[in-house]
Amino acid sequence: MRLAILIAALLAMPGLSAAKSETARIEIARGKQTLVTLAGEESAGQFTIWSGPGTSSGPPEGLGQMSTSDRDIADWRAGSVQPPRKLQVYEVRFYCAARGENARESVPSSLCYGVRYAIDLRSGQGYIQIPAANDAGFPANTRSIYRGVEGSWFRSSDRWEELVRPQVEAALAASARDSTYRYEQPYIYTPPTPSRTAVGARPTVPTRPK
Repeated sequence: MRLAILIAALLAMPGLSAAKSETARIEIARGKQTLVTLAGEESAGQFTIWSGPGTSSGPPEGLGQMSTSDRDIADWRAGSVQPPRKLQVYEVRFYCAARGENARESVPSSLCYGVRYAIDLRSGQGYIQIPAANDAGFPANTRSIYRGVEGSWFRSSDRWEELVRPQVEAALAASARDSTYRYEQPYIYTPPTPSRTAVGARPTVPTRPK
């Protein structure tokens, strides 16, 4: 009974939070290095976490259809997919605005969700993964949304690819240029040190016989 109540409460949370928590900031990282930070209504505000599996446009007991939006981060309607093996994977962190404010950079925000963004190195297709139950970010995610498809991959949305992919690629190119400049030591010519003679020494010039 307690488990059923907990699940119902988790399913109800997206509908309650959707109107209160706009996306104020998005951070995209490779390992510990943050590559891209999106902030404000024109960038981070173009995306929402309050749609897709685990959300509903109907009653919280799940009788309604899954909610979708033109600000989706993934193609939720197409369903989960099996991604290829060779993926370039990035960590994505969503920070939600507090107290129902708009997604402005100055608005206080807190970490509210995390996913993985991956790019197929062959086809260029982008993917979004919902962290699985054994992932470190799972507990924090389920405090916002329990989707019921944790661990699954979805194709990233067209809007995500249009707005986010170019910034990721630009950050990677800049990082590569910085690494090349830092590790390639320029060749510096150093002239040879001139030979030294003793102080006050004079060269000996042979004299001709008289």
